Amino acid sequence: MGAAALGGTLGLGTLAGCSGEAASAADNGTWDKEADLVVVGGGTGQAAAIAGAAAGMSVILLEARDMVGGAMAFSGGNAWLANTEYSNANGDSYDFAKTYLDHMQMGMDNEELVTAYLNNTQKVVETLTANGVNIQPLPRNGQYQPNWEGADVIGRSCQVMGDNDGDDVSEAGGARLNSSLSAACDKLGVEVLTKTRGRRLVTSRSDSDATPRIVGIVADGKKGELRIKANKGIILATGGFEWNEKLVQKYVRVPLKYGLSWPENIGDGLLMAQSVGADLCLMPHTFGMPCFQAHGEYARENGQIMSMAGNAARSNPGSIIVDQNGRRFCREDSSHMSINNTFGGYNNFGDEGYSADPAWWICDQLCYDQNGGPTGTCASWGYPVPEIPEDEYVFKADTLEELGVLIGVNAEQLVRTVDEYNLHAKDGEDPLFHRGEVGTAGQPAFDLQVMEQPPYYAAAINAGCCGTIGGPQLNGNAQVMHVNGEPIEGLYAMGNCAGVGGPGPSYGGEGGTIGPAFTFGVIAVNHMVGIKG
Repeated sequence: MGAAALGGTLGLGTLAGCSGEAASAADNGTWDKEADLVVVGGGTGQAAAIAGAAAGMSVILLEARDMVGGAMAFSGGNAWLANTEYSNANGDSYDFAKTYLDHMQMGMDNEELVTAYLNNTQKVVETLTANGVNIQPLPRNGQYQPNWEGADVIGRSCQVMGDNDGDDVSEAGGARLNSSLSAACDKLGVEVLTKTRGRRLVTSRSDSDATPRIVGIVADGKKGELRIKANKGIILATGGFEWNEKLVQKYVRVPLKYGLSWPENIGDGLLMAQSVGADLCLMPHTFGMPCFQAHGEYARENGQIMSMAGNAARSNPGSIIVDQNGRRFCREDSSHMSINNTFGGYNNFGDEGYSADPAWWICDQLCYDQNGGPTGTCASWGYPVPEIPEDEYVFKADTLEELGVLIGVNAEQLVRTVDEYNLHAKDGEDPLFHRGEVGTAGQPAFDLQVMEQPPYYAAAINAGCCGTIGGPQLNGNAQVMHVNGEPIEGLYAMGNCAGVGGPGPSYGGEGGTIGPAFTFGVIAVNHMVGIKG
């Protein structure tokens, strides 16, 4: 089966209406709506809306899409909540969890946020369960780095369970979680405005030199501009900026091409926060997931979320990933978060550029047959796969030399790479990247398998993105910080728009962004109503 070469790089598209307009200078007293709390973003932001309404506040929830849920609704639906009654019953504690979280910070200064997260996760469990969102612990160790100190514990990853759930409850988990959150919002009287995108923050200052105070927001609604007054505060929960080409090019280091999120994630929260002087953090970092290039191209052309097929196939025994030089550059069976970061390698010769843009997933006939080609594993998980004929993107050759020529990779080096891999794989070892030594997210490690049964196959694979991480810097009360070091009164943030998935630049375990997002939403509400963390 031959395949036509794929087109070079994919631009992230020009996104209209995302200008980051400056906040209006002052409250002019004219409002179309009013509430104690305004939450901007209807994915994980629903948890903040629930907490606010349960605390007695009137709440308006703004959602840019025509339905709530965001990327959360498409996920496994887990919420990573360390140091709760669920995990503590299995040996967890504040100190044990903090050891793990400190390791996740990669040397960055997030101490205040780590402490705030660990002190408030139990409040998330109590708030959600008290209002009908019955999250329960998964019966497995869902840590993404199970070999780290502080990782050996069950009960941190929680989910709204289905009727027939066993150990693996990922299928439709996000839909169940979203449905439960949405039902709770409705029951508590949260006013949900869909197809309504927040655009500008309305400010008030005591004098021209003072840090601005946020008093409301201007949104684009179904019938035009909508001015909403927020008596106690606004919580930004708008997701990342992975669909904004200019912001990605400006801030992100790994060459991102495709998103496992909705195209509405264009950085609204980031731009609004910047317009009122917010300090920023973690801007180069992303929560990533590899994606077959052809599937990513298809998704963008059809306005869809990228396929998980590349992420599913990357660790299949009998396959490897190589860069454009024909060399392995990653542990293929690591977590989707950590492997995606390895796509940021750089060639500093010739024309220069990223050496894994794209990279190539390579397998032999045995691996192909065992796993149903590049898409079989993903399909078996129950996730959708684009209907693209394989002969349009999968290269096939009788020898590795021929395969290297077909895909434009140094053929001699590709042969050396596979020979070296096979030499050690026969003994169940990978001294270069330690593949096969440790599992992830509660799953056992994959066995190593040699690649020696022709023909051989290759498919282009790129860095993908579940969400960017960077955004406004928060303090331990989930308040957005001004560049002058003071909190911006009335402005809070949570989730991927504010660097508190994790929290920090890494990923704790199953639900590693959802649980921390919920936590900082609850922290924000409690600060508004005067409950100390």
